[in-house]
Amino acid sequence: MIALHYDGPTPDAVKLIVALGAAGLDFETVPVDTAAYAQWQKPHRTLASQGQVPVLVDGDLVMADAAFALQYIGEAYAPALVPGDPWLRYDVQALNQQIDGALGPAVNLLGWTAATTAEERTAHRAYLASIEGRQKPAGWHAVWADAEANEDQLANARERIETGLDQLEARLDGADWLVGGTLSIADINAFALVRAVRAVMAQSIAARPALARWLTLMESRTPLLEEVAFSAPA
Repeated sequence: MIALHYDGPTPDAVKLIVALGAAGLDFETVPVDTAAYAQWQKPHRTLASQGQVPVLVDGDLVMADAAFALQYIGEAYAPALVPGDPWLRYDVQALNQQIDGALGPAVNLLGWTAATTAEERTAHRAYLASIEGRQKPAGWHAVWADAEANEDQLANARERIETGLDQLEARLDGADWLVGGTLSIADINAFALVRAVRAVMAQSIAARPALARWLTLMESRTPLLEEVAFSAPA
């Protein structure tokens, strides 16, 4: 039985839920109460030593990296979502990496800053600093996890998001899907991130008609999301 350990409708959880649904797989959900820091406690830390959430477990296989877990679901259970053509396969992987880098940490930063107070963020970082064996993230991931973002960093995050959305808009101009003319894990990955962008920068989605149309199309194909993604504690 496949199990998804997750904490709510974060982009990484959403992409795996959508992929599991697209593959027609039955799976169980295991809530991880990150508000109580359960990701840093047993039993979750035996699956993900650095407190990663979500974690996909398929039998004896444990995947704490959502990007690789998404690829795994496609290759193992839904080959139609992973192009067989070598160039298109490369294009999917390259696009996923680019969009993760452009949108992921930036969306996390804006969402985290909007949803918390400065005092809450200070207390959160103090707790993280007390965790034995924790490895500090690097680059943009460290900005929202281990430091208080200044206005320049918040503005830079918005610029990174706009750049990523421009890239997606260009691909979708005159096309239904991002790569190869069919639904792929590139669409699923981008959908999870664009959906999160809409929560913090809705006007940026509305300003891009091809992207807005694609987002509506993707939402029409993901009924499982409403059933599952909001059942875990936020």
